[in-house]
Amino acid sequence: MKHYKTRQNYWMCGLAFTLALLIMACAGQYEDFRFPRESSTTKNGYPTPLSGNPLTKTPVIAKMQGVTLKEYPKHYDPAKESLADNEMRITVLGSGGPAPVRRAQAASGYLVELANGDNFIFDIGPGTSGNLYSMGVHPAYLDKVFINHLHLDHCGGIFPLFDAMGWARNTPLHVWGPSGSTPELGTKAFTENIRKAAEWHVQSKRKLLPTGGTTITCHEIDVSKFSPANPRQLVYDKNDVKIYAFPVVHCIDGSLGYRLEWKGLSFVYTADSEASTFEAEQAKGADVFIHEVFPSPEDFAAHTKMPLEHAENALGEHTLPNELGLIFSIAKPGVGVGSHYTLGDALIDNFFENVAKTYDGPVLLAHDLTVFNVTPEQIVIRQAKTSMLASVPNPPKLEGVDMNPGEPSDSKTPDWLIKTKIEK
Repeated sequence: MKHYKTRQNYWMCGLAFTLALLIMACAGQYEDFRFPRESSTTKNGYPTPLSGNPLTKTPVIAKMQGVTLKEYPKHYDPAKESLADNEMRITVLGSGGPAPVRRAQAASGYLVELANGDNFIFDIGPGTSGNLYSMGVHPAYLDKVFINHLHLDHCGGIFPLFDAMGWARNTPLHVWGPSGSTPELGTKAFTENIRKAAEWHVQSKRKLLPTGGTTITCHEIDVSKFSPANPRQLVYDKNDVKIYAFPVVHCIDGSLGYRLEWKGLSFVYTADSEASTFEAEQAKGADVFIHEVFPSPEDFAAHTKMPLEHAENALGEHTLPNELGLIFSIAKPGVGVGSHYTLGDALIDNFFENVAKTYDGPVLLAHDLTVFNVTPEQIVIRQAKTSMLASVPNPPKLEGVDMNPGEPSDSKTPDWLIKTKIEK
């Protein structure tokens, strides 16, 4: 009898839940997205990861006094919001580090969308492409990638983006990145090897799909040209968008930061680096300044199961929270963003406490799918609500794109194996 009542209770609960969903659906209130956690805060009052709120206490930042600020929905829904004429949107595609890539934290990647229709990807680390495609931007518009340096947690996710060729992006993938002290250490060698590694993939799709997207066009930035007299290089200048590259201190020669400027709005991303006054000066006054940050060697070693000695060596090439505060105190951005950080409830308060020792401006700790809307009047920070089964948006109508599928590969499946095919 006891087991019967238990089963009956389960059945009644299930029926009640189903009826509640039907009622909400009829009322237009049901959505297919749920954040994994209920809204909650840390001991010091900061939002916790996965609870639907950006990790900051300043989600709205007024850039001007005495102006009416636009109100945004609590969460960003790619299907329901377009950009105003003077608006920039930045999405964190990956906020984590290389060890390990987690379901809730892809490696490094950021999408910048402008109201003029331009889209830029800054770093494309492992795990970022799923978040990228969930943002509702058709792959045909995703052909400009800026790589900060060639650590694989910043560029190792390029294959899924390259694979958008044929069915979606039928133009070359353009990649900007640093040269190295020798040719094999540069972005040109990296992209050439990516294309070579994809040869079987490319040839197998000939005569089936257009081949216009089967090339990578590299724009290698010569790091030897940087100097105190030439601290940055203009590497992109189209449609009123200017992107500058500048060197940063990280491991060996060939690490960059980027600054994007458009219609008086600005975005700076420095990826991995040791703290320096030089990079802080390059980021001065940026609306959104994203900089890497790591927890203490002890916390990092505990998280990665890495020997403490090795963690100390690795983190010697990176930036700690109190050092990040010093950088922000020089740059004075609209909002300073720490990224590449291991997210966990116990480490969040530690991050903010240590940054606050050297900086008292608006600060955010990046999380995957944190979204910034930047206008001349304000910066608004939210979390995106995207479907885990996001559909491909409608393709654009592009003119002058070669849709020729090309000639089939000379490589053929053996006749004896072909003869075993079951007739369709």
